[in-house]
Amino acid sequence: MRMIINVLIFLIGISLYASYGIPGFLYLAAATIISYGAGLLTQKQRWFSWVSIILNVLMLTMVKLQPFTEWSILAPMGISYFTLQIISYNVDVYRGKYPAERNLFRYAFYVTYIPHLFLGPIERYDAMEPVLRKRRITWDGVFAGCTRVLWGLFKKMIIATRIGVIVSTISGDTGAYSGAYALVAMLLYSIQLYNDFSGGIDIVLGVSRMLGISMSENFDTPYLSQSFQEFWRRWHITLGSWLRDYVYIPLGGNRKGKIRKVCNVIITFLVSGLWHGTQYILWGVANGVFVACGTRLQTRSKTLNRVGTFLLVSLLWSFFIWPNMFTAVKMMTSVFTTFNYGAFFATIGTLGLTLGDWIVLFVALLLLWGYDLHTERIRNFFSKLAPAGKLAVIGGLALVVMVFGMYGIGFNSEAFIYSKF
Repeated sequence: MRMIINVLIFLIGISLYASYGIPGFLYLAAATIISYGAGLLTQKQRWFSWVSIILNVLMLTMVKLQPFTEWSILAPMGISYFTLQIISYNVDVYRGKYPAERNLFRYAFYVTYIPHLFLGPIERYDAMEPVLRKRRITWDGVFAGCTRVLWGLFKKMIIATRIGVIVSTISGDTGAYSGAYALVAMLLYSIQLYNDFSGGIDIVLGVSRMLGISMSENFDTPYLSQSFQEFWRRWHITLGSWLRDYVYIPLGGNRKGKIRKVCNVIITFLVSGLWHGTQYILWGVANGVFVACGTRLQTRSKTLNRVGTFLLVSLLWSFFIWPNMFTAVKMMTSVFTTFNYGAFFATIGTLGLTLGDWIVLFVALLLLWGYDLHTERIRNFFSKLAPAGKLAVIGGLALVVMVFGMYGIGFNSEAFIYSKF
């Protein structure tokens, strides 16, 4: 029975992926087969893994460099995510961490598992393979997964979408909106991006839980961090751990002196910037510099540390709001040179939201804050409810999302901010 369900999930997933374009589907299939074959051949000739690794790195790099070149290269959906999974598999087999997978279907299922193909989390094969072998669907898992999906939709449809209206209004006219407007856009975008990305991950993890598949958490209340180091341990956790294990440590990590450590940190974040796109390289380097500073920017006040980290992280999100690096730097500079805070408060009602939307947003943010502070306690409470109680929670959440959510023409995975990376 488990095998039949796995086959159905696999077929539905690759069919959905193929609907985005046959060329992209063929590339995904080729990358999967090549990396699978390279893993098997590595047991005889270790250099075969490097063939797959180099090919995947080159392809991903060429796709990311495309905006600054005259190349016209196919950019398959989710290439940033499945490429890192393929590379980690080939590197781990090369290192002898585990033997190559001989079952092509099981390996292909891992690479092409559709729920996390567009948003992550970026899973390691040795973590996911046992789950695929022993996966079991239970009512508790279905209840918990359904609740997680609805909570993700709450964050996406009620919070992120409303904030997106304000951010889009401000970022759409850099001439009229600078200074205070730019600062507010950066602060709100931090909240929008968190709810959009973590909401998408909640949906992925929830769907997977309903299917009996446990996946890695990708967020741990990142905006409660007291430093950039802590922030990057809590934000996009699976990407951070991937960069640590396959870039930072191979470069030497912190084993070769302080100067080399700083260089390794900055190079690692440069790679992170390139992974997002060439226009984010400066953003990556800036984050690397702040991470390399470690605790030097911290004070004795935890609150002040958290506020300062949030403000600096928000300023750097400018490169995501205005993808043109020069515009992003210009808008960051305007925060300190254009003092129009009075004008901002006088025109706050013209930024796209009605009074009702502002009230819904405020209440939703309070609920989010409470949930993030007491996540484990709330999940444990829900898990102990009787089936009727769980259904009541699910029904209530569904009703809230349907009534207060903001919707476009239809659901699209590309509507999530991080799907474009």
